Amino acid sequence: MDNSVHLALVVLGPIIFIGVTFIGLRMFSYWRSFVFRWSRYRPSPPVSSADLIAMDVPFVKIQVTTRGSAGSTEVIIRGINTVMELAKEARGFYSSFLSIEVVTESAAQAWPLRQAFKDSPLAVDVLVVPDDYLPPNGTRLKARGLHYAVEHRRNSWNRKPGRTFILHYDEESVMVPAELRKLIACLAATDKKILEGPIYYPLDYMRSSALCRAMEANRPIVCYECRHVMENGTPFHLHGSNLVVDEELENEIGWDIGCLDGEPFIAEDYVFGMKAFSKFGKEVFGWHGCVMLEQPPFSVRSAFKQRHRWVFGVLQGMAAMSSNPHFVMLPWKTRAGLLWGTRYRLSTFALGSLVGVLCMAVMPVFIVQSIRAMLEGGPAPMAGPEGIWLSVVGIMWIGSIFVGAWHNLADSDLSPAERAAEMARAVLLAPIAGLIESSAALHAVIDWARGKRHVHWVPTPKTKEADLESTRRSN
Repeated sequence: MDNSVHLALVVLGPIIFIGVTFIGLRMFSYWRSFVFRWSRYRPSPPVSSADLIAMDVPFVKIQVTTRGSAGSTEVIIRGINTVMELAKEARGFYSSFLSIEVVTESAAQAWPLRQAFKDSPLAVDVLVVPDDYLPPNGTRLKARGLHYAVEHRRNSWNRKPGRTFILHYDEESVMVPAELRKLIACLAATDKKILEGPIYYPLDYMRSSALCRAMEANRPIVCYECRHVMENGTPFHLHGSNLVVDEELENEIGWDIGCLDGEPFIAEDYVFGMKAFSKFGKEVFGWHGCVMLEQPPFSVRSAFKQRHRWVFGVLQGMAAMSSNPHFVMLPWKTRAGLLWGTRYRLSTFALGSLVGVLCMAVMPVFIVQSIRAMLEGGPAPMAGPEGIWLSVVGIMWIGSIFVGAWHNLADSDLSPAERAAEMARAVLLAPIAGLIESSAALHAVIDWARGKRHVHWVPTPKTKEADLESTRRSN
C-alpha cells in the first residue's frame, strides 16, 4: 500500500499540479475582476422613466433572431411581454424610440406573434426569412437570419432618423424593466459601438435537471472576465445575446460570414467580434453591465451539445480569421495575442475534464496519506507552497460555483431556504457537472483535431416539452 501511494503521488502529483495551475491562472483572472472591479461590473444607481425623459436617448431596436423551432414562440412572447411592461410606464415616450423586431425562419410563427402584440404599446415587426434566401457568401444557420435583417435595414426597413442601437436577444432572453432603463441610460451616454452585459440563468430554473443547474453555476462569474475583455477591447468571445451593436456599424460589417471549407459557422458572434476588431480596432468595444435573464438547458444531453457547439464554433472562427484581409494586416503581436488568448481559454475549458479525472483518481490516495500523517506524525502530502496553491485554486473553484449559483438564484421565486438548498446542491454536484461540460469541450477539440468538421446545428430546446421530444426523436 505504501509503495502504491508513493507511486501515485510521485507520478500523478506533478501532472495534476501543472494542470491545476494552468486552469487556476485563468480562474484567478475571474476573481481579480470580481474582487477589484466589482463597481464596474453593474450600474448600481436605479434609473426611472422620468430620468430617461430628461436625456437625449438613442433609438433602440430589440431584435429576436429565431429558427422558429418547437417551443420558441412562447418564450419569445415571454421576453417581449417584459419589454411591454416597461413601455406601459410611459407609452408615448417609449414608443417614440423603442421597437421590437423578430426575425424568424418559420412562416407559421409570424401570425401568432403578430396577433399577440397587435394592440401593444410598442411596434413589433416580424420578418420571415424565405426558405430560398441565401446571402452572397453562402452564409447559413443563425447568421443567415441576422444578415437578412441587415439587408432589409440597408434598404431602409424600420429606419430611424438618428443614432440607433440593436439589442440582440436569444429566443428565451428576458431583460426586466429596471435593467432596460439602465441600459437605455448607458446608451444615451456612451461612445462605444459594441457593448455587452452579464447573463444569468434563473428562468424555468427548477424545471431543468440538477446537473444542468450546476453547470450554469459556472457561467456567471465568467462574465466578470467578459467585462474585462470588453473594456480592454480584446474580443476573445462575444455573447450572441445581451449584445448591443450600433446599427450603422452592424450594417457596415453585416453577418454574411460565409462558410469554412463548405461548413457553416456556428459561432457567428465570435466571427462578428473578430471582424469588428480587425476593421475598427478595440475602441468600439465597451461594457454596459445590464443583466439579461435566460434559462438553463433542460437535459444533460442538450447541455453537452451546447458546450460542444461553443468550442467547435470558436475553433472554426479562429481558422477563418487567418484568411481575413483586415486581420492579417494587424500587427503580429496583436494577432498572436488574440489567437493565443482564445486558445488558452479553450484549453483551460477542455483540459478541465482530464485534470478532474486525475484529481478524482488520486483523491482517495491523498486522503489516506493525509490521515496517516495526522495519526502517525509523518509528513503530509503536498505540505509546502504547492499545497497552499492547490488549496487556493480549489477555494476559487468552489467559490465560483457559489457566486454563479447566487447570481442565478437572485431573481428566482425560491424562498431563502430553497435558495440555500439549491446553492448547496450546485456545489455538491459541481465536480460531476464540471466533468460533463469540460468533456464536451474536449470532445469538440478532438473532433476538430481529427478533421471531423461536419456541422449539425440544432438550437437548444426552449421548453421542457420540446427537449423531451428532441430526445425521443434522437433515440
